Amino acid sequence: MSVHAPAHAPQQSNALAGTALGVVAVAGGIAPWIAGGGILPVQNLWRTDVQRFQMPFSLLPVSQYYATSMFVLIVMGGVFAGIARHVLARTWAAWPIALGVLIGHVVVVTQSFIADARGLDLDDTRAWWYLGGLLAGAIIAVGFAQVGYWLISRASSGPAALGIALAAVPFAAWIGMWAQLLSGPMGIPQGVLLSLRWLPAVVVGLALAWCGVMPATRLVVWLLGLSALWIVPAAFTAVQYALGSRVLAGDLSEMAAAGMQVFPAALAIGWLPVVVAAAIGIVGAAPAAILRRQRGYGTRH
Repeated sequence: MSVHAPAHAPQQSNALAGTALGVVAVAGGIAPWIAGGGILPVQNLWRTDVQRFQMPFSLLPVSQYYATSMFVLIVMGGVFAGIARHVLARTWAAWPIALGVLIGHVVVVTQSFIADARGLDLDDTRAWWYLGGLLAGAIIAVGFAQVGYWLISRASSGPAALGIALAAVPFAAWIGMWAQLLSGPMGIPQGVLLSLRWLPAVVVGLALAWCGVMPATRLVVWLLGLSALWIVPAAFTAVQYALGSRVLAGDLSEMAAAGMQVFPAALAIGWLPVVVAAAIGIVGAAPAAILRRQRGYGTRH
């Protein structure tokens, strides 16, 4: 008499593997920070004066000076998970991977903020505002990571292309972290800096070319992708300027005003990559559209 394994055994195996994949993707997202040592940045509101080498280990750079870096490290975990499912594991259920990403991020955020809270002077009200503000930002980043995962993991090229386009600026920043780490004290070479400046435009352009323009609803992907390429770098610049200013530290209204002042100025100089991305997308999508039209004409005649 033969003994058969339960029919649900493969599904359970894939669910566990998917959850593990999500956790691994989160580890990949924070990899450049960990490779650099993972030492918590020196804190302005630390209980005692310490040197950098005396700071504790942290899975995230919890600091107002690293706010955008922390956002990028978190978001890229979801992006990598989405790419992995789209390319390697389309037959796997989506939710276990999403759960793995969420579990990984909960662990990463919890460890990092506990490490920070243990050294902060919590008798100072500013420390609570500081910790709460950064934690809110981290939670928002976790949400964006889930959005990136669910978009990119879709089988349809439209949502996947949108997810990739939205992640282009964080991806370039993530690559920049590796470049900074590998360049050492000499700094990133000018050629690499130039490549990093144009990398988001190339990524968005290729994503739009892959997306195409048919059906016409795909034009929404183009609009959102190009808008993100224009707005996200300006938002990063404004946020980092507001949070990273020692002069404005602690004055929330002045920080917000400074950010709002920098944002339109950053927008005004950020249009050229949008043009380049649109050009790449059009050049890439046009041949596919022509070929599709020719095939449709051939089937009718």
